Amino acid sequence: MQNSGISIIISKIKNFFKSKTASYKIPAQNAQNEDYTAQRQYVGNIVISVLTERISVRKGLLLFPKGCEDPSIRAAWHALCHYEADEDIRQKDIEYNNQQVELLEMIAFAFKDGLPLPQNIIESYKPYYQDDPISYESGLRGLIKKLFRFVNF
Repeated sequence: MQNSGISIIISKIKNFFKSKTASYKIPAQNAQNEDYTAQRQYVGNIVISVLTERISVRKGLLLFPKGCEDPSIRAAWHALCHYEADEDIRQKDIEYNNQQVELLEMIAFAFKDGLPLPQNIIESYKPYYQDDPISYESGLRGLIKKLFRFVNF
């Protein structure tokens, strides 16, 4: 995809986002129902906000639903982490930048419809799930896990 194509897509995303009011309330999930549609749509809006630079990547990562067991959402979280971590590489290599942006766009559009990600994308991020901070539970135990993760114990 050429730069002009990316700019057209990003402008369409911006126009879409301007027409909708952004709500960053985490949708409630029914404990009996494993339907992650509302959470995927919520995460899709986060990814769109990051791509259109309405929010920072860090804020986007903090807005992800905590304790979500959906592998698609976990893969999206890791894709956004890689997007943030590879900023210096993206500035030097335009093709790599385009690939990361296309991946995040694909995630956002799949999640906009509430669809899961393709299995190959989920599998590519699965090795990182062990240290997945979005899976930390709340309370004292979750706080201790977060603390040890950032202190690198």
